[in-house]
Amino acid sequence: MTGVTLGKEVFTDLDFADDVSLLAEMLEVLVLALTVMQEEASAIGLQINWSKTKILQVLCSSTVQVADGHVEVVDAFVYLGCLIDSSGSSRGEVLRRIGLARSCMNMLERMIWKSSIRLETKLRLYQTYIVPVLMYG
Repeated sequence: MTGVTLGKEVFTDLDFADDVSLLAEMLEVLVLALTVMQEEASAIGLQINWSKTKILQVLCSSTVQVADGHVEVVDAFVYLGCLIDSSGSSRGEVLRRIGLARSCMNMLERMIWKSSIRLETKLRLYQTYIVPVLMYG
């Protein structure tokens, strides 16, 4: 675990350097935090991919310049496999999960569901491959 200091704030939960979430009440503070994070990361040989970095800000959509990169301001993004959106609602994530499960069902439709495999085996495949996709997160 690494700690990065920004004024009185400290980044202490950097277990997974490729999945970092920063929170701020003001965009200017967030830009400063991202700049400090980039400086600290570069000191240990890491780089921030600005094209994959997203800022979720309520009531605004644009691009923000941070250090030497542009960060897109979006209404929603997927973080650690879950859809996060500015409304705070889980509706988008639920619909996304249903769509993913439907896609998995369709892939198995051609090979499994229409085959002569026993119903018991089909149910086990459903429990193994479809339910986890639907229930993840």
